[in-house]
Amino acid sequence: MIVILSTAIIACNTTKTTTKSPHQKKVYYYAGEGPNAEFYAKYSKKLGVKFKGTEDKKLIEAIAGWIGTPYVYGGCTKSGTDCSGFIKTLYKDVYNIDLNRSAYDLYNDVVEVKKKDLKFGDVVFFKISGTKISHVGLYLADNKFVHAASSKGVMVSDLTEAYYTKYYYCSGRIKKLH
Repeated sequence: MIVILSTAIIACNTTKTTTKSPHQKKVYYYAGEGPNAEFYAKYSKKLGVKFKGTEDKKLIEAIAGWIGTPYVYGGCTKSGTDCSGFIKTLYKDVYNIDLNRSAYDLYNDVVEVKKKDLKFGDVVFFKISGTKISHVGLYLADNKFVHAASSKGVMVSDLTEAYYTKYYYCSGRIKKLH
């Protein structure tokens, strides 16, 4: 019981505080044209990424609706969620796909992709606590990913930040979408 409890306490442990570096790149938002230009411009600005205009609009809206949701270990609702609960619920709500519940087990739901080949909606995995995958997020664009951090809830972070570079393990594309 103590082992299970200690594992639960360290899972999705991302208590890092983020500070803005004066060297961070400025984000240029979607400036395309066409019937969806306003949509992509709005969400590019809200999520801090430059969308191409081809990303799944339903998934973008779903992600944006979760921003600011507080972190709750074991949670998977907009009242509170942990990292794997967030990813599992997104894929269930948007694509009606059932994924494994834990960050570690979600790895079984993906086909690995190289970091340089990441696409919107891919899953990024981190080993923050020991040798086992303990945190997950969803790739957006521009090295940015959305995740449920224990310190600030659902938020967008950058894979190039030293903290995430240190703990990054791998990335994957959901098998059931291909």
